[in-house]
Amino acid sequence: MRQKWGKKNEAERNDTEKKQEVSKVVRSMYWFRQLTALIVILFLLLASAVQQSLAAEEKLLVFGRVQDNPVRAIRDRQEFVDYVAKKLAPLGITGGKVLVLEKVGQLARAVREGKVDFFHDSVVATMLVSKWSGSIPILRQWKYNEAEYYSVIMVKKDSGIDTLSGLKGKVLAFDEPHSTSAHILPRMLLAANKLKLVQVVEPGRVESDVVGYIHSSDDNAPNLLVTGKVDAAATSHREFQTLRPEIRDTLKIIASSMSVPRQIISVRKNLDTRIVIALKELLTDMDKNPEGQAVLRRQQGTTNIDAIPSVSIERMKDIERFIFSSLGKQVDSW
Repeated sequence: MRQKWGKKNEAERNDTEKKQEVSKVVRSMYWFRQLTALIVILFLLLASAVQQSLAAEEKLLVFGRVQDNPVRAIRDRQEFVDYVAKKLAPLGITGGKVLVLEKVGQLARAVREGKVDFFHDSVVATMLVSKWSGSIPILRQWKYNEAEYYSVIMVKKDSGIDTLSGLKGKVLAFDEPHSTSAHILPRMLLAANKLKLVQVVEPGRVESDVVGYIHSSDDNAPNLLVTGKVDAAATSHREFQTLRPEIRDTLKIIASSMSVPRQIISVRKNLDTRIVIALKELLTDMDKNPEGQAVLRRQQGTTNIDAIPSVSIERMKDIERFIFSSLGKQVDSW
């Protein structure tokens, strides 16, 4: 009998020991999972801290550019942006980046969201972005060594058209809709002369009391005039002068617009004031040293950057008012 109870006690003892072993294993697995979870959390926190540290260390100056060829846009502007970023290094700028957008509206959105710090463009694009994003025009850029430029409306010398009123019943070619010199300025000129414009799908018959117009698909309105596809074309005076002499001699200018800055440099409205002040000083001094001069000239023949004259600012405001009061919903697609 004692032997029987001894075996029973031994079995119970073995069973207890097994349960204790299982309990130890379970507790070990629990603490292992807890430790693993803790390690993962610590790793994520460390990774986040490192990422934030790197982001804090990198402070890029971003330049926005509207163009349908990103490779070309970056190639043409990167040297300029790098030069500016290098000079602003004392303010914490670590490098420069060119952000290319396809449309003016996309540039405005990027500026509004703080993804673009500064940009340069023609007057019309500048005023559109300013209206949509609050960007601030700060300087005038002498593109192609021109501080200002203006538009012309031209016809063939043998067309019998001598004045703007002679365009009634005719078709006029503009370039892209947001073009300053090849659309908006000449359009304002026609409006000032109380001429009604009606868009046509293609050159053809137009009512006798209106001026028909089309937008050149290849942004070369003068070519449509020269090839006889339209009766008149709008462009900048500079573009007219650069036409081959044998072509230019067959054309005549019947009207010219007011002049406006060739190009405007703007900054986003919430850009650090210290950077804005330093940027203005840097850009206006670029033509005063050999390196700056060389960089400028490779920016479409720029020779100078200076303050925007007060008369130009008033004209820019007039252009903005005209665009948003006369073109309505058309502007949204630009």
